[in-house]
Amino acid sequence: MEFFPASSPFQSLPAVLRALRGEVGGWEVRRLFNHVLAMLLHRRLAEVCRKFERLVARFQAGRLCRHAPGVARVGRPGMRRARLWPVRFGWLVRAASYQAAVYGAQLREILVQPGMVELLQAAPQAARILRPVCRMLAVENSLLRPGVAVAEPAAKEPRVKRPRVRKPIDWGRIPLPRGVLTAVRRRRFCTSG
Repeated sequence: MEFFPASSPFQSLPAVLRALRGEVGGWEVRRLFNHVLAMLLHRRLAEVCRKFERLVARFQAGRLCRHAPGVARVGRPGMRRARLWPVRFGWLVRAASYQAAVYGAQLREILVQPGMVELLQAAPQAARILRPVCRMLAVENSLLRPGVAVAEPAAKEPRVKRPRVRKPIDWGRIPLPRGVLTAVRRRRFCTSG
């Protein structure tokens, strides 16, 4: 496990992704993952690294194209895509514990550097490329949207705990099972006579 200098985020981020990609094979051998999940993760990290490097090359050359807000793809009704791997926030950190958490911390450090903030503001597709990696390494989405104020939830007033007051029981009106009252009356009349 190697720590990468914070000189240039555009060189550090691919280096972190490549190092994480190399670690995945070791995790598979130690049975933290099954073979298929490790292979898919290895491919996904390579794809993210390749896309990010292409985006950085366009950004540094000044050839970023602005896209209009995308239209959501509509599939067939009733059809769902099969999920190939977990989607839970921080699933890789849960599976590989501190070994993956180190990469998440490095990714956080890279995302707050000024050059990376500038890239994320200029190219929204950078956030789209990095979101799956941030999700698996438990890195907050707010780091991918610099300059966007995240609305904080309104402070709730503390609940006042009121003491429970029991209603007094009216013993004269207790509902009795059917037939009990008649049996009691019969006994009274039978014993008095």
